Formats: sequence, structure tokens, C-alpha cells
Amino acid sequence: MNTRSATVSRVAARLLFLASAAFVLWRNTQVGALVDISWILNNATRIALGDVPYRDFPLAQAPGEFLIQALLIRLFGANYLVPIFYASLCGGAATVLAYLVARRLLSGSVPAPERLAAIITLPLIPLGIYAILPNPFYDPDAGLAVLGTIALLMAARERRNALPFLAAGAVAVVPLAFKQNIGAPFLVSLFAVLALEAWRDPARRRELGWTALGTVAAVAVGLALMQVFVGIDAYLRGTVAFALSGRGLALERIGDFGQPHVLFAGAVLAVVGIAAPRLSAPARALFAVAAVVVLAITLAPSIIGGPPVWFPPLLVAAAALGVVRAWREGPRLEVLLPLVLLVTTLGTVESRSLTASTYGIFPLLSLAIACLVRDLGQMAPRPARLAPYAGTIAALVLTGFGLVYTLENVRLLFVDVNAPGPVERSTFPTLTGLSATGPYIADLDAILFWVRDHVPPGDSFVFLPGEDPVHYALLRQPALPSVFFYFGDVATPYTPEEVARIADERGLRWVIVKDRLQQVEVPQLEPDLVARLTARATLVETVGAYRVYRR
Repeated sequence: MNTRSATVSRVAARLLFLASAAFVLWRNTQVGALVDISWILNNATRIALGDVPYRDFPLAQAPGEFLIQALLIRLFGANYLVPIFYASLCGGAATVLAYLVARRLLSGSVPAPERLAAIITLPLIPLGIYAILPNPFYDPDAGLAVLGTIALLMAARERRNALPFLAAGAVAVVPLAFKQNIGAPFLVSLFAVLALEAWRDPARRRELGWTALGTVAAVAVGLALMQVFVGIDAYLRGTVAFALSGRGLALERIGDFGQPHVLFAGAVLAVVGIAAPRLSAPARALFAVAAVVVLAITLAPSIIGGPPVWFPPLLVAAAALGVVRAWREGPRLEVLLPLVLLVTTLGTVESRSLTASTYGIFPLLSLAIACLVRDLGQMAPRPARLAPYAGTIAALVLTGFGLVYTLENVRLLFVDVNAPGPVERSTFPTLTGLSATGPYIADLDAILFWVRDHVPPGDSFVFLPGEDPVHYALLRQPALPSVFFYFGDVATPYTPEEVARIADERGLRWVIVKDRLQQVEVPQLEPDLVARLTARATLVETVGAYRVYRR
């Protein structure tokens, strides 16, 4: 890379970081999905105060996100500005990593790859890992770790000594520490590609060995720590048995990737890739233009459906071209990266389907566009500007629709995030920075001040259904093993009868019931549980949307 290109790359990386981080920071002044905020921070609070996940309370997710937020609570106390800055910094870092990987993928295939990579990652300002849901969560952090692994591995392949490969192998385990259905497919598909590459190219076998050694070492350390502090059996009961019982695996969740129009686009590009070497330059150009037109037509319904629906056609098309190139040129990580992106995305959408699960992995979509541009440019180098122009148009369209998608809070409609009225901001000291429209922040502040002033620190309490970050805000230990009560999901494994029995055994003193939920859907467990926990309780106060019972 010459001096001019290096300067452009540094400037682009800095601007993308600042723009992405600033967008997340601004989003936090506009929206707040209380149930997602409380799920992470209430559980992190109980860890910070001494509870051990899987042993002292059930958890269906991997512990990474909760442990990081617990550490931040231990370091800085309860201060909601800390999670806001954490999400902003991670969002900026993810966009930069996506840019660096895209630049490497495009290098040597198109003119000015550093500029085109910046355009291709431009959609990540409104669609980055923390742009849509701007509070700390495990999906976005798993996506960040995936990007970090790819970037480290590509950098290691340029230096070709042991330490960078060991580091990349260790970091490859990190996504699994945040989200099982993101980390496991990524790890398996990544090593499948690396093993295939090493099988065809003996020079890569030592690199594979170093990478695998880093992964094995990281897994061994993680298992040892898990056994010492939790017990591997307890961890597996939570993250495998409990998680699968609540969500399970279902083929219909990945059905969007098997739609005829999606497979047709992939097949057309595969045919172009196979035929390209046998065609004259004019015929190759004609085929390339036709392929771009077919892909554009395929994307038309995806544009209407919103940015998440872009994943199937673009990932399948990129994977098809990658497989064709690997068959012709030999398997390489850079060529087969779209296959890793596709498998990782398929694992991700097993959580809640395509439209609900992809909010934290949009950088993978940008990398798929980069791979498509690279492969189209190499298979049909004439007209020279066809592939870069196609990538630029796709990225700009995705940026525009992504901005609308995020600002209209389409992904967040499971809560009343577009409630009428101005944005309200919390006045409770530990929740400074928490913002949302509607009456929910004012209601939350009122009950927090009441609990602080009327419930002694030694008295145990529970909020039903638990959509508010009250334990974090008050820095008080949850009395019950669950902090959110939604039967049949992955929030709690307990029935109302079991929760009531535990409450009696632990001497639960206060029950606070929220009647005006930000959630659109009322949790299934709540009515029965409210009746059981308040059966022998006295209504002592009504504070805004909350009823306060003393047992």
C-alpha cells in the first residue's frame, strides 16, 4: 500500500469509527428498550454482587456479556452512562474492523480498494452492531468478536509467524462466550475452511496448527474456569438443555435462505463464474452485466422487505461465487469467507428468525458485498467499473433504507418505542442517560425513588414482570433466581407454583407489579404469578403504573 492509499485508509477508518460511535451515542438519547436493558444489567448486577450464573441462578445464554457488564459495575458502580459509552465504542470498533477486512478483500481486485471499502461499510453507520438496539447485548458483541477474529487471522497470514495465529485462534473462541448460536457455527465453519485450505496447500498446515493450538488453549482455559467456579454440568444444563427447551432449532427460521428467487440468484452467479474463463472479453462483460441485473432484480423484494431481507440473496450469491472460485483456483480463506459468513448467519437466525435476529451482524452483510464485488471484478474485469459501481450502488441504497429502518425502530416494535410525545430522560442518579418516549421513564423514576425511600436495604423485593433495570439502578440483589418472568421462553425455567414456593422459602417481602408495560405483549407467566405472589399480601401504595404489595 502506497503512502497516499495508507493515508486515505487511516482517514476513512477514523471517520467511520467516529460516525458509528456518534450514531450509537445519539440513538441512546432517543430510544430505550427497557426489557433488553434490564435483562442484561439486572443479571450483571447480581453477578457483581456475588451470585454465580448457572449455579445460583439459571441462564440460557453464554456468560460473556453479563460478565463484562458485571465487571464494569464493579469498576464504576451503577452508572448508565458507562453502558452507553461501552456500546458506542464497540459499535465504532466493529465498523472499523469491517472496513479493514473489506479493504483486504478488495485489494488487488478493484481500483482504490480503500475508498470502495469505505463506501461498502458506510451502511454500518445506521446498521452497525449497536445502531439498531443501542444498549449492551450479546448478539452485537458476538458479532464484534467474529469481526475481530477474521481481521486478526487475515493480518496473521501476512506476517506468517506463530504468535498472531495463536492470538487469532484464541479470539475465535470469544464469539462462543457471548452467543452459542453465533459462536459455534462461526468456529466450525472457519476451521472447516482452514482445514480444506491446508489439505490443498501444505504451506498452510503450520498456520492451521498454530491457529488450532490457540483455540484449544482458549477452550481449555475456559473449561477449567467454568469447572472451578460453576461446574461444567451446570453450564451445559443452562446453555444447552435450558436454551434448547425454550427456543430449540427449527428449519423454518432459515427458510428465507431457501427461497427460489434466492437460490436462482446464486445459481446465475455460479454459472457466470464457471463460464467466465471460457468466454471472450466481450462475452464475459455481457454475462457479468446480466448477472448484476439478475442480482438487482432479486434484491428488489428485499429492498421493500427491509435490510434484514438482504442477507439471503447477497450471502447465497457471494457463497456461490466463492465456491466456484475455490473449485477453480483452490480453496483459500479469503475466497471461501462468504461460506463462513453464510453459516454464521444461518446459526444467528436460529434464535428468532431472520428479521428479528440479524440486528447485531450487519457487518457480515457488508463483507458479503465486498466479496461479491471482488469476485465479479476478477471474473469479468471488463467493463472495469462494473463491479465497483454495482457495489457502490448497493451500499448507498442499503445505507438509505438502513437509515429509515433504524430511525423508524422497525426492529424494536416489540416494545412501545414509538410512543407519542417527547423523549423523556431519567432523573434517577444511576440511570442518567436512559431515554425513551412515552410515560415509561417517568414511571420508572417514580417507583425507584419510592423504593429507595421506603424499602429498607435488607428487605427483599421482586418486580413483575421484570422489564425494568431496577436491581441495577438500586444496586440491590434480586431475591428470586429469575429477574424476568416469561414462561416458555429462555428467561425463566420456573412455573408460577415453583416461583411462589421459592418466594416463601426466601421470605420475599415486597411485590411490585407494573400495570403499564413498555412491552407490547404481556408475558405469559405474569397474571398467574401475580395472583400467587400477592394472594397473602397487602396493597400498600400505588406509584404511577406500579402497585406495591407487602407480604
